[in-house]
Amino acid sequence: MALKISPRSELDSMTLGEEYAYELDTTDELGTKTVASHTYTIYDSSEADVTTTFGGGSSVTAGVITFGIKAYAAGTYTLKFIVTCGEYLPDGVTPYELIIIMSVSIS
Repeated sequence: MALKISPRSELDSMTLGEEYAYELDTTDELGTKTVASHTYTIYDSSEADVTTTFGGGSSVTAGVITFGIKAYAAGTYTLKFIVTCGEYLPDGVTPYELIIIMSVSIS
């Protein structure tokens, strides 16, 4: 299984000053599990949360997270998604979570 990001080619080569929208398809990883909620955070190289400056918001439909990035400053950034599912782990108390972390470079 692999996460699918589209358009991947643009995520790998963002240009300063542009805003981009992407889709992150989590359906292979989640299987039949449904998404109850998700968070989307962007960190800079010093691990400071820069989501309000660089984030273009996010939404989820049928396991596909649509998210935005505002390429306002050059550098390497970490995108972190935490997807909480409507189902629980076998203990019946802890929700099933999928954590996705990826790096992007803006030049």
